[in-house]
Amino acid sequence: MFRNNTDHKKKVEAIIKNINTISLELKKMKELSQLLLCDLTLHFNHPVKADDCKETEGNTPLFEEFKVSDVSLASNSFST
Repeated sequence: MFRNNTDHKKKVEAIIKNINTISLELKKMKELSQLLLCDLTLHFNHPVKADDCKETEGNTPLFEEFKVSDVSLASNSFST
């Protein structure tokens, strides 16, 4: 009975850890989407002239492409 209880406790702890990881990733995505929305708002409220656009094409973008980190859920390892 104690073994089953400790297994259950480990599973619950792993699930909580995964939920926290997912929550952090969602916060990152929300922050990035807000930044991109601000960028779009500024762009459409103050359009850049064609000459200015050509100059900035060679520069690195302000925002790097967002990559969601690979999160392997512990619940996958608990499948029967």
